[in-house]
Amino acid sequence: MMNMRSMVTVSKMDHNSIPEVSKLFTEFDSTEIPNLIGLCRRQLFVHDDVQIHLYDFAEQADQSALAKVKGDPRMARLSMDLKPFVAPYDPETWNSPADSAAFCFYDWQDEPIENAGRTDTTVTVTRMDQASIPAVTSIFRESDSTESPRSMGTRRRQLFAYRDLCIHIQDHDGSDGADIAQKAASDIWFGKVVRDLPELADQKPTTDGHASRFYGWVAP
Repeated sequence: MMNMRSMVTVSKMDHNSIPEVSKLFTEFDSTEIPNLIGLCRRQLFVHDDVQIHLYDFAEQADQSALAKVKGDPRMARLSMDLKPFVAPYDPETWNSPADSAAFCFYDWQDEPIENAGRTDTTVTVTRMDQASIPAVTSIFRESDSTESPRSMGTRRRQLFAYRDLCIHIQDHDGSDGADIAQKAASDIWFGKVVRDLPELADQKPTTDGHASRFYGWVAP
């Protein structure tokens, strides 16, 4: 897996808007703009009414090109076209797209291996008090120092925080999320992670925290 710099934005979106949102990004990503800004991969996930937008950039993305395309009318048109379907997570405090960006507080990546093959991505979302970040970081750092992530096929783990949410992103060997979950259920170290994590949610969620990927684009 090549080194990439990731960015995550969080918004509100109705599941019923998936076809329209997918179509808009399919059209936009067919232009030269993603390649100009060094975008390697874009993935969109939704969990309940929360949309997770994961951007993976080349580690040495051209910042001057990024500044240049910000004024491209196609960027403004995409934002306008998305408005009927995607809304700020917290409209009362939202002032600009920068207010939708989550911050990464933990990033672990396995040693590179030859002929690693393709990777898939699994995203889970849960509630988290940001005061828990040091404890959560410590627990995952301890687990990722063992063979646990490798035994589950995890190649990279990133934890992002946004308002009251924790977004857990795993890039793993080309197996589906259900396979990862099954391996995790029998892994001793991952079981310890689950036991040691502080209480992240005020109440049990009505559904599990796995977000569904509904759109994916990879640079040619």
